[in-house]
Amino acid sequence: VAIGHPAICNFVRVAAEVYGITGEDRVYQGMTLAFDFSVEETWVPWMAGATLVPRPAGPGLLGAELDAFLRERRVTALCCVPTLLATLDEERSGLRFLLVSGESCPQDLISRWHRPGRRFLNVYGPTEATVTATWTLLDPDRPVTIGVPLPTYAVVLLDPQEDAALPPGTMGEIGIAGMGLASGYVNRPDLTDRAFVPDFLGVPGNPSGRIYRTGDLGRVNPRGEIEHHGRIDT
Repeated sequence: VAIGHPAICNFVRVAAEVYGITGEDRVYQGMTLAFDFSVEETWVPWMAGATLVPRPAGPGLLGAELDAFLRERRVTALCCVPTLLATLDEERSGLRFLLVSGESCPQDLISRWHRPGRRFLNVYGPTEATVTATWTLLDPDRPVTIGVPLPTYAVVLLDPQEDAALPPGTMGEIGIAGMGLASGYVNRPDLTDRAFVPDFLGVPGNPSGRIYRTGDLGRVNPRGEIEHHGRIDT
């Protein structure tokens, strides 16, 4: 997937404004840079003036080993998949900021980790939309959603079979538009044309004039947040 400099710079800027990482935070950097999710724990914190705390060389940490490392290095912010977070001890954690992505976040995990004063985010986005396109604050008293679009992004619910938008509350294919769209698939114009369709809706603030069809099912709930309902083909 080819991502242009304007798209990645835009994402880092708007994410730093929205997420709530501060210059006082110490952010764990544990992902390989080959994983686009690593941008969440590297460039976004740097944009906010935070300190990065890289994991030690060798195999990745989890469970008690990661707990001990986070406490020893006084880490205050963690970006990870829910599966990794589930291995940690919420009672011994000094984390004030959590961001999960890459997998569905179970409701019981939210109940375990939600605390007054802790900012707990769920974010969603395919690589084709430059890392992340939507975000929400997690609350154990509300159903899990993928939230609302980041600034400069737009989400539309599309008919999976034809070029038509669906009304709120209707299940459809999640389409993404805005500043964050990738240029396409490197040397695969056939795949690019299939996934990045012309913007037949005239979405405001959509400089590429395209909409990315994610292949994911979703709907907009009465609160205006997007629910994720898995893949169309499963």
